Amino acid sequence: MADRPIISLFLLGGTISMAPTEGGSASSGVVPTISADDLCAAVPGLEQRAEIRTRTPKMVASANLTISDAVHLKGEIEKLADKKESDGVVIVQGTDTIEEMAFFLDLIVDVNIPVVLTGAMRSANMVSADGAGNILSSVIAATSRPLAEVGVVVLMNDDIHAARYVQKCHTRDVAAFKSLNGGIVGQVCEGEVRQNYTPTQKPKFKLCECVAIPKVGLIKATLGDEGEMLKRVSDEDFQGLVIEAFGAGHLPESWLDLLDDLVKTMPVMLCSRTAEGPVFQNTYGYAGAEIDLMARGLISGGILDGSKARLYMQTCLMSGTRVSIPEY
Repeated sequence: MADRPIISLFLLGGTISMAPTEGGSASSGVVPTISADDLCAAVPGLEQRAEIRTRTPKMVASANLTISDAVHLKGEIEKLADKKESDGVVIVQGTDTIEEMAFFLDLIVDVNIPVVLTGAMRSANMVSADGAGNILSSVIAATSRPLAEVGVVVLMNDDIHAARYVQKCHTRDVAAFKSLNGGIVGQVCEGEVRQNYTPTQKPKFKLCECVAIPKVGLIKATLGDEGEMLKRVSDEDFQGLVIEAFGAGHLPESWLDLLDDLVKTMPVMLCSRTAEGPVFQNTYGYAGAEIDLMARGLISGGILDGSKARLYMQTCLMSGTRVSIPEY
């Protein structure tokens, strides 16, 4: 027991920490109430795997987490790694924004220890709640040194996902998380990590001190949309825009004049609203297709979906880096 690795566990709230309120009716729903220590105490065999040191920066539903919260986490994780006070980190939060938190942290956290995010699809009062199993597997993953080379990962249902690929694809399924465009990097099986591959790591962004969080918009193209949201972006104080376009990167011709004006004032990134596949570069040649849009100054988002592309653009702007095609 004396040789157990030290794992720092940060609890931010989410379904995994939720239970009915005392005296509340069944229809009242669940809210964040379970402490980090109580969560860990409910996991059989956890203390044999590692010495867990808990922290609770927040106790909220994950829709209430912010980029500032992520920047704070970055600082705390890097302190732990620099001082060699932790062999790995587990971040426990709600699943609604876990893929975005993981991706943003992957862009900015530069450490040589595993960083694992997890949560639960079922609250603790439900039959077959998945929180305890996810915590145990995440702690096992956080003690696996080779996993540090992957970057920040999300572990759900024993599957390990690289932050760049992971996406929540279902509202209730315990297997809701998939690694689109890349496949899972590994899994926890029989109490150990079985790693499939190691994605190539990219240099981390260095955030400028005291820089304001830039305002970057995200809109999705839909049938019959005449570009009303584009007009709103042009009238507001935005520093950038991400567009989830049709198919491989296509937009209505009625948007083109508005886009020509926008690219003169801010970076505009083009993503696909489909679940998988990259934005094309040189296949379609009609007005509003990818060749035309790139020539007008729009930037390809590669395989990133809109929410991750928005975080990527914000990170570029916060670090003073030119917004360019993500190398994923």
